[in-house]
Amino acid sequence: MPTLSHAVKTPRDLYQMAKHLGMWDPAAMSLAEDKANFATLSSEKQEQLTKICALFYEGEVSVADTLAWFMLAMPDPERRMFLSAHVFEEVKHAEYFERYFKEVLGEMDTAAYLIPESRNVLMDGLKERGEAMGRAMMNGNQQELDFALTMFAAHYMGIIEGVMALTAYDYVGEMLTSVKLFPGLQEAIRLIRADEGRHIIHGMDYLRRQIADHPEYKTPVKELFLDNIKSMTLWTQWVFNPNPFGLDSERMMFLGYNLHRQRMRDIGLI
Repeated sequence: MPTLSHAVKTPRDLYQMAKHLGMWDPAAMSLAEDKANFATLSSEKQEQLTKICALFYEGEVSVADTLAWFMLAMPDPERRMFLSAHVFEEVKHAEYFERYFKEVLGEMDTAAYLIPESRNVLMDGLKERGEAMGRAMMNGNQQELDFALTMFAAHYMGIIEGVMALTAYDYVGEMLTSVKLFPGLQEAIRLIRADEGRHIIHGMDYLRRQIADHPEYKTPVKELFLDNIKSMTLWTQWVFNPNPFGLDSERMMFLGYNLHRQRMRDIGLI
């Protein structure tokens, strides 16, 4: 779990790591065994796995689409350097799940699986953060841009990557290991999880520094985190209805709450 103990890594350090550790290719990964495994599942289990992967895919597409605003608006050249790798990796994650639907789960309208609470956090809310950065860039208002950058990072690296994605990837990775199915998806989750560890280390370091330099940002960032924790049950429970795999919803909530508290601690909110 990424924490501030890792924040000694500079953006350039993380960029160098990404060049060596983030070069896996979704197009080269074998999905034959996953396809065979999926065919053996009951229709209810197929539906539950499809829900989970739809959430992963739509989340990865959304963050890949909006992160470019953050990179373009970032004034620090070394942070932009790392963010170029970050954008590449998010597009690659979306590519993997696009391929997974085409070759394993079947092509479908994945967005239709998202409930309003998930859509608001992953898509609509994040898009609004991106548009706020765009307006500030166009207006040339540096004070407005600094705040927009901070809130975007809190929403993206703090909530979506630092809590939602890690909770889901950790939990689903545990589940797949226990049932000894879908080795391709297990490997992809391991690789994605490693990529996102670097993203979170960078994002938490950026947020911690922004709040230290702008103490007035602490209250709105904290409010964002507290508002999110109120809806955590809503954006997770739909995965368990129905629940043919017999997944432990309390285990997922436990992971989510612990990560939420860790992220708040990382950036000095508690």
